[in-house]
Amino acid sequence: MMKNNNQIVIIGGGMAGLTAAAYLTKENYNVLLLEKNSKCGGLVGTFSQNDFYFDSGPRAFVNSGMVKPMLNDLDINFESIDNTISIGVENEIIKVESMASLQDYKELLLKLYPSDSEDINNIIEKIEELSEYTRILYEFDNPNFVNLKNNYKYIFKKLIPWTFKFLNALRKMNQHETAMETYLKKFTNNQSLLDILTQFFFKKTPSHFALGYFYVYLDYFYPKGGTGTLVNLLYDKIVESGGKIELNKKIIKIDPKKSIVIDSNLNEYHYDYLIWAADLKTFYEQVNTSELNKEIKIKFDIEKNSVLSSKCAESVFILFLGVDRPPTYFRESGGEHFFYTPSKKGLGETHISELNKLIKDFESVSKNDVKKWFGKFIELNTFEISIPALRDPSLAPSDQTGIMISFLSDYQIFDKISEAGWDNEIKEVIENKVIELLSNSVYKDLDQDVIFKFSSNPISIKKYAGNSGGAITGWSFETPSPVYHQLKDLPKSALTAIPNIYKAGQWAYAPSGVPIAMLTGWYATRSIIE
Repeated sequence: MMKNNNQIVIIGGGMAGLTAAAYLTKENYNVLLLEKNSKCGGLVGTFSQNDFYFDSGPRAFVNSGMVKPMLNDLDINFESIDNTISIGVENEIIKVESMASLQDYKELLLKLYPSDSEDINNIIEKIEELSEYTRILYEFDNPNFVNLKNNYKYIFKKLIPWTFKFLNALRKMNQHETAMETYLKKFTNNQSLLDILTQFFFKKTPSHFALGYFYVYLDYFYPKGGTGTLVNLLYDKIVESGGKIELNKKIIKIDPKKSIVIDSNLNEYHYDYLIWAADLKTFYEQVNTSELNKEIKIKFDIEKNSVLSSKCAESVFILFLGVDRPPTYFRESGGEHFFYTPSKKGLGETHISELNKLIKDFESVSKNDVKKWFGKFIELNTFEISIPALRDPSLAPSDQTGIMISFLSDYQIFDKISEAGWDNEIKEVIENKVIELLSNSVYKDLDQDVIFKFSSNPISIKKYAGNSGGAITGWSFETPSPVYHQLKDLPKSALTAIPNIYKAGQWAYAPSGVPIAMLTGWYATRSIIE
């Protein structure tokens, strides 16, 4: 096949940029991917510390009918390991092994809140309904990756019946756009129950997403070798297909009139088409609009103002531990992927009005005030706990275990702490409080077996990934999204006001995650190819 002479430059080597590069090299385009860090992957990756392996971003992947079909379409093969989700509150733990586990979840809630049985029954019914609509959306491998030519049996027996179910499910889910916190108040006035159901989601998550997520728990998978395996496979596929990847290339300017991007060393790279698969606020800050025609400039400025004024989603604090206990201990205490809440009381206003007041009045609060708030915040929070060696034993030394413990965090409070110069002291407080809390609850005396510990927070995530606000999934639900957020509009998510510049990744569509990031990368390639 002859090489396509068009030069495609892709900025950002996360899952979106890598997916776009892999598809374009498959179609024989000249592709140059520029990544600002010393390795690709962005938030997705696997790294080692003292022979313990940890995942830097998502703990596992949600397939959602996209990830595996896309990788298969790219002829990328890997070993997929089951990833069973567990949910625990105080001493009650269930495993989510099928939709029948929803009844176990109901029993868990009834034990915790026996006086709210009618409310719980009604909520579980709604979770079951919305999970069924989610199943319909997920059950069908994305039809864009299926060759339909002359496959009439496939079209009439599978595609058309699924399409009708899909459209109905989409209509029903669009009726549940209300924020989960508001929607659930139709069912219960028990704030603790509301918190237990919602506090591990981003604030103001649409109710169809939060309540339908029970089915998503069944859709997780883990690549052998860690989440970074998929990054390495995509990287290798691009290089094998003739694409070029250059690392440590930080882009500081985009000149659409000359069709060039310029890096921090003032190297220039010409493009016929550009895909921006990195932080979207950075993109709009770097484009030189002085020589754009008037109509395009007006459209671009509207986009720019919307993006730059929009709020980023919450970030995350991650504690990494090396522990002198065998993985089997943790198998019996929550398992490999565990959402655990030590207290049924719930966060209440701790992460809303109390946090907002702390940020607003930060100049007048003491370091001790901040420590006390974090102590309460941690005690009442929900943790996502991941143990790689329970999926792949090679990811930790024999009879020892690496653990990742994370919780959603606000960038602003960590930014204030950093400005005050309290970073290390607050970090120690958080790390020790988390270890103490788990040592007194689900992992008895864990503190006695910790070999080492370190952590990342919203500030370090922003520095490494370049994401505004250290955000891990793009835009906040608390304010209107500056990008498309309806499934019907997903194909348009890659477009910008400038005809030969496209966007992809977690910022291109809301809500986002690895599947959507990859899909926006694919849509960007289709916009170029077609």
